[in-house]
Amino acid sequence: MKFSAQISQAIDRCLTDEIPFVAFAMPGEAEVCFRASLPDGQFRSPAFRDKESDSFFINFFDNDEPYTAGVSFDMTEEEVNNFHDPTYHARIFGDSIRPRVSSTFRASYHEAFSAVKPRLKKDGGKVVLSRLRSLFTKKTPRLIAEEYFALTDSTFRYLCFTPETGVWLGSTPEVLLESDRATGLIRTMSLAGTRPVDESGDWDEKNIREQAIVTDYICHTLRNAGLEVEIRPLTERRFLNIKHLCTPIDARGDVSIPELMSALSPTPAVAGYPRERAIGEIGRVETHRRHCYGGYVGVRIGGDYHAFVNLRCAFMAPVTLSGTKGWLGNLYAGGGIIAASQEDAEWLETESKTRVLASVFLGENGQEGEEGSRLTRSSVSFLSDLPPSGHDDGQLVNSAGI
Repeated sequence: MKFSAQISQAIDRCLTDEIPFVAFAMPGEAEVCFRASLPDGQFRSPAFRDKESDSFFINFFDNDEPYTAGVSFDMTEEEVNNFHDPTYHARIFGDSIRPRVSSTFRASYHEAFSAVKPRLKKDGGKVVLSRLRSLFTKKTPRLIAEEYFALTDSTFRYLCFTPETGVWLGSTPEVLLESDRATGLIRTMSLAGTRPVDESGDWDEKNIREQAIVTDYICHTLRNAGLEVEIRPLTERRFLNIKHLCTPIDARGDVSIPELMSALSPTPAVAGYPRERAIGEIGRVETHRRHCYGGYVGVRIGGDYHAFVNLRCAFMAPVTLSGTKGWLGNLYAGGGIIAASQEDAEWLETESKTRVLASVFLGENGQEGEEGSRLTRSSVSFLSDLPPSGHDDGQLVNSAGI
């Protein structure tokens, strides 16, 4: 999917000057929409400052901020390309949070799995363990987005920058919530259970159980909000090389959509069940922060919300690797662990979930942050750590281990 010349220029301008922006495409649509914010005095993108305005939003996994980061639709690509404000100065790129340099090692995943499995055997429930792959690429986020968007046209696709979150891109098949003010209909889905796309026959008990846990939680949350709920027939939903079990769910009633999104997120599909216990265990055993992975992302247009669970995504920042300029990306994937889970199968599932985006990142010249590779904390410098001249002075300000 080739972006238009105007959109390409606007994205590059926003990344250079750190103007909050989003380029997105709705599921099944080839058209890419671009919008950018005029930052307020605190350099915060006021996506929800006007409850009737169109905007893009992106939230963190732990869902504990009093506001949602995002992009208000203040400027089109043409307006960004003509934007000039002598009082505006770009800040240090992504200085609040940064991608991690090292990938999740197999041994670290083993320790996390071994820590949660005994409790699950004893008490039941589910914990979603995630891992990240840390990749270096010479491709820009725009070029990665163009290629990734073209491969995943049935999903919600986005590339964005906000000061709170840094640069993210993703392609998510999972609807958190879509609302239609005209009809009062609210649509969501329970998406859980994973297997290779070429595997046929009945789904195993582990995947069916995962699916039921998520469905029950979503329906309980909707009914708790006073909504009438209709559960539609179970189906399969394909995403490139894998497929998931999917239960579409409809609801009707009078409710605050932002409050409902907050109540639903994170669902057991990305956290576990019971949810609060699972989130606590994730914080104890995972060796990385999820940031916006597993949170929600989407747009509000004409008063209607289109919110999706932030999956198949990457968190990016500009770096140098041994003097070569490029971008560092953290690619995230997770899998639901229950009493019947097998560690090797769960690890391979995360491999499958990151394979396509990793192939786009790596191309011919990428590097992955594994043991023995060139991508290490001593070889990577974040551009915001370099002297004003833009040349590496050989010293790394080490704040990558987050």
